[in-house]
Amino acid sequence: MSTGLSNSFVFSPLPREMPAGLGAAPLFPHETGTLRLSVVVRREPRPGEGRFIVLRETLDARVYLGCAVDRAGRVREWLELWVQDISGLAQATVSYREALNNAVLDSRWAKRCELLAKSGGLVATGFEGQHPAPVLIDVKGLAPVAARDAQGVAWALCTDDGLLARKQTPAYGSTLGRHLFQPALGDETPLLPADLADARSLGAPAGCEALNAGGGLMMVQPFAPFGYEQVVDALSGVDGEAGPADNVLQVAAAAARGVSGSLNPAGGWLMLSAAGAPARLVESLHVRLALFAQAAAAVRAHVGETLAPMLNVTGRSFRVSFADGAGAVPLWWTTRVSLVEPGEGVELAIPSTTARYFVAGKGSGLSIYSPAAVSVAGTGRGWLRLRNVVAGDAGGVILEGTLSTQDRVIPGRHDLVWLRCSVGSSRVDLYATVDAKGSMVPGEVRLRTIPQQFSEDMQARLRQALGVPIPDVTFEIVPLLSSPCDLYALGVLGVRTLLSGPGTPLPVALDELLSLAGAAAKTADSGETLEARIGRLFATEKRWGESLGPQVLLPGVAAGDAAEVIPPALWHGVLAAIVRCFTGLGPDSRCKDFGDAPQGGLHRVFDGLIDDLYALLTACRTLIVSDYGLNSEVRGVVQACLQSNR
Repeated sequence: MSTGLSNSFVFSPLPREMPAGLGAAPLFPHETGTLRLSVVVRREPRPGEGRFIVLRETLDARVYLGCAVDRAGRVREWLELWVQDISGLAQATVSYREALNNAVLDSRWAKRCELLAKSGGLVATGFEGQHPAPVLIDVKGLAPVAARDAQGVAWALCTDDGLLARKQTPAYGSTLGRHLFQPALGDETPLLPADLADARSLGAPAGCEALNAGGGLMMVQPFAPFGYEQVVDALSGVDGEAGPADNVLQVAAAAARGVSGSLNPAGGWLMLSAAGAPARLVESLHVRLALFAQAAAAVRAHVGETLAPMLNVTGRSFRVSFADGAGAVPLWWTTRVSLVEPGEGVELAIPSTTARYFVAGKGSGLSIYSPAAVSVAGTGRGWLRLRNVVAGDAGGVILEGTLSTQDRVIPGRHDLVWLRCSVGSSRVDLYATVDAKGSMVPGEVRLRTIPQQFSEDMQARLRQALGVPIPDVTFEIVPLLSSPCDLYALGVLGVRTLLSGPGTPLPVALDELLSLAGAAAKTADSGETLEARIGRLFATEKRWGESLGPQVLLPGVAAGDAAEVIPPALWHGVLAAIVRCFTGLGPDSRCKDFGDAPQGGLHRVFDGLIDDLYALLTACRTLIVSDYGLNSEVRGVVQACLQSNR
């Protein structure tokens, strides 16, 4: 999401005065420390702008630009302020919302904070697992305001399910309902739905805005200034969000070193710049591989900690910062990639099955980073005709029937079909798979449910419903998805990082690579490695070298020059590493389908890719930095050969 910032003032040297038109408002009352945790406020917002700068939004959070300021009001560090906000779940699919409640959301939030703390990126506030009082800001006076009514009674988020039950209000832990209350009033407290809370309803005077009206959990981490794709474009000389590509090095140097002034155009590179663009190809390849490897490692760590696939990986999931090399280390070699958008994958709690079904948050709309199975949700309404009720394992019951619908939805044989219908006066949720043995006509799907536990009374009702069309059945297709979906997304990110550049948009580069993968798969039974088969295709068909050769790394480099600088075997290894990420393409894919997660942990699906990337980085490094010991050994062999021929 665009922040509306002009040429990234956050890249300026620190510490610095707050830019004109902006202010820093402390988040919490009675802050007395040397550094104050603050939110950045627009003093005079333009039409359509809010008082606070929104960096991005997720299904359960809103992220604001913040900072740490000293007592003199100077910015010491730019920060991201994460505020739990579940209003975004309205965009999610029904099955996704059904799998969540406030207890799950709070637990997932705490897990994110733990993962961030392990990496050293968490700025602890104490509100990572404990809900704060509603956060209100006096945007004129740049000060926090307590949420109190006219009598001075404070508001807070109610997590007391006993009190909510006595007030005949849905529980906190087992639902998505959230209400504010006034703890000092006990059972006499009024309840205010959190989605209706604002500065006025919480007793704040005019001129105040709510940053966290619902008392959601909070998380603070350093702000990474650059977008991942922006840095990749800058490596190719393409203008990005922060302005001309040359500016990226200029402002990154200022931010990293804390000094102002110009930067030598070659200051971001090692020592190959003087040899011309072709020679810089190797270094560009190394930097890009390093970026890609860090992104893959970040996804692996997240999946390993959360025990769930992310299902929302894109280029926007990552941001980049530069370390302080003090001029001794080339700036491009100090990049640090951060995963800034947590995963959305949620497991459906389905009894009596060992299969793990995960659902993505946003089930509509296509993304180039997602396979169609993730991006397109099949939902609709129809009629259900039950054919049979049979006994399953462990006392469960299996239903066989036919779903009839006019919606153009065709589930796959490995997909789960979630159905909600009414049998008599009772609502029933069923989970079924497609019955491959049943014949189907257009508009009908034969289904067989997984074994489920029902009461004897419900079993009797289901048997009475045999042959009776059950109307108004809502259904949703839940594909069998797991971490191979994230591996697929990383494959697309690899194309974006290494193959997409000026004149080659991402869709074009991706299409070319998938065509290459298909051509290589035709000779998979030859016994040759994927790298060797790709090399043979490059040697026999000129088109592959023109569209997918290493010259795509830097504009203005001829294909022939690039091939002389980067060894073909190395480049074919790069292409092979990316091809293996694409699930279901054929024998070269690491996973046969999007539910094919390896034994021993969902995160292990990324191990092969990361191993490939580190091996490629090592090979690249040997082309950039000489190995003195190896060179001495080579010289010794050469001298011995010369002496033997005298």
